[in-house]
Amino acid sequence: MHRRILVLLLLVSGFGATACESSEPTQEGMRRVTLQLNWFPEPEFGGFYAARDNGHFASEGIEVDLRKGGADVPAGQLVANGNVDFAIVSGSQLVTLRAQGGRATAVFATFQKSPRALVVKWDSPYRKIEDLWRAEGTIMAQNGLPFIKWLNQSLGTSNLKFIPYTGSFAPFLQNTVVGMQAFATAEPVQLESDGVRTRVFLVADAGFNPYDVIVAVSDRLLEEDPELVTRMVRAMSRGWEDYLASPQATNKTIGKLNPDFSLRTLEIAAAALPNFLVSEDTRSNRLGWMTEARWTSLQDKLVSLGELDAERRKGIGRIFLNPTWPADSKTSPNGKQPAAEDARSATDT
Repeated sequence: MHRRILVLLLLVSGFGATACESSEPTQEGMRRVTLQLNWFPEPEFGGFYAARDNGHFASEGIEVDLRKGGADVPAGQLVANGNVDFAIVSGSQLVTLRAQGGRATAVFATFQKSPRALVVKWDSPYRKIEDLWRAEGTIMAQNGLPFIKWLNQSLGTSNLKFIPYTGSFAPFLQNTVVGMQAFATAEPVQLESDGVRTRVFLVADAGFNPYDVIVAVSDRLLEEDPELVTRMVRAMSRGWEDYLASPQATNKTIGKLNPDFSLRTLEIAAAALPNFLVSEDTRSNRLGWMTEARWTSLQDKLVSLGELDAERRKGIGRIFLNPTWPADSKTSPNGKQPAAEDARSATDT
């Protein structure tokens, strides 16, 4: 019962004594890399586990150490400092990290629509996010996060009293809070599996819709071996194709790693994922595809919220790229060749 603290604002330069050495070749000739998750195993990471279990990483000559995260694991800082090869980050977090000098680049955006949400019970008087925002009462949400600041800016300063979300559902179930923050594919699914009907207000529908569950690569590895990064992204794309088409086997793996999710809960969560992972951009290109316009829009919003200094923005540099591969190297999702558009940056000039 949980949800991560979404944005870590300071680089932890002392985390890890040396740069990650996991990308060295193994004795079997495979290339070993680390992929640091930012939370415990859940369906939002299903495609990565499918890529491992179904042999897509191995077919690319890669052995991936999928490391589970948690509240005390600073995944973003680890990849930005080069202590791990790849890590899961949020869009807002990556912008902040790069503005502070972190060296990591987005190469795969799993969630095309942000699943960040506020949740209330079904029988509450709140029928839309504006009703909740203007209500009196206490909400279990991390005040000061970018999406909370966005709601204050777009809907007006909230009357709600904010208390931290520790991961426990107890205050929500006991009606000591009127709502709580959530991932639409996690907490609401768990609650409804336990018989608690909820109403979910997506922040994306209120205008704050950055990419999420992003795979970022250490710039060190990207510069040393861009071809390895392309193979990694190709394997992840195929893993997510598998998971969206048939999640049952991978859900058994996730269920063993995270007993908080029953197989029934995993099934419901997996069924909801296409609404967040598939977009016009992914239909035209491949899963995980990103556009310059989306990254620029996010940076504009973060500047307006005071989360990003306009001067520091100029030094962000390349924040994303879309690795591509030839059509004869199997096919991309939907059987289409990836667009001819190559790696692109939201801030390159």
